[in-house]
Amino acid sequence: MKDEWREKLTNRLTPIHLYQLTPKTNCGECGFAACLAFATQAIVGQTSLDGCPYLDREALGPFRAQLEEQHQAGIGVKREGFEKALEHLRGRLRECDFGRLAESLGASFSLAGGEQLLQMPYFGQTVIVSKEAIKDSAGAELNPWEKIFLYNYVIDGAAEPSSTWVGMESLPNSVSKIKSLKAHCEDRLAKAYGANLQKLPEAVKGIGEVISSSMEQADFAATFQILPKLTVRVLWWADDPAEGFDGQVKFLFDSKVLSTLDLESLLFACEQLTDRLLEKANE
Repeated sequence: MKDEWREKLTNRLTPIHLYQLTPKTNCGECGFAACLAFATQAIVGQTSLDGCPYLDREALGPFRAQLEEQHQAGIGVKREGFEKALEHLRGRLRECDFGRLAESLGASFSLAGGEQLLQMPYFGQTVIVSKEAIKDSAGAELNPWEKIFLYNYVIDGAAEPSSTWVGMESLPNSVSKIKSLKAHCEDRLAKAYGANLQKLPEAVKGIGEVISSSMEQADFAATFQILPKLTVRVLWWADDPAEGFDGQVKFLFDSKVLSTLDLESLLFACEQLTDRLLEKANE
């Protein structure tokens, strides 16, 4: 049995295997800005292989069968997929000139023993990025999801925000992500705070800034600086039992946000923000 498991582990499919089957054009039609991002999520079971319209369906048959067997066996799910994706991203990161990228990222650049380092705020905390690792100011490693997110931010540089706010539905190729944003973020925050908007100022403290709700015709509004060039605005409308109205939440983004991060990374940032606000709701 151990030998059979070892053989399956050795021959497992990885994001790089699927990436080789994609057109490698980063067209975004799958909802991800990069073919590698799509491949990573498909291999770890977070999105369907059918998400890419350009994969050869006939050639994909054996691949699909092996991947389903792999998932059922618990092989290749999440951690192993992350490691392959991280390995690929570190390879790209080693080619980056941190000194050139620092200004566009809103980060500070330094050299330590000849090693290039970037230092930047992430959800109000300081992270330090090297060519091999990402750590917080205390020296602790971040989790794989956060590493992939931050590597994606660093590798291509960030665009200067336009200061024009739009919903996800206004972003290109976002159809597949709108439902996820609503289910995983907006609906959960509406349920947690819809009847308790008075708790929001304290919940926002330390991770965001309350803004005038009249600007957005909402009952409560706040902006959250997730990364130096990534800000998310969140609007709340309170429950109104007398009118039979359930509370609502709306996430807004800078209109140029996809010049900084892909949709999957953006959704991850929203989920991280949601988790932090839900923790405050339960305190």
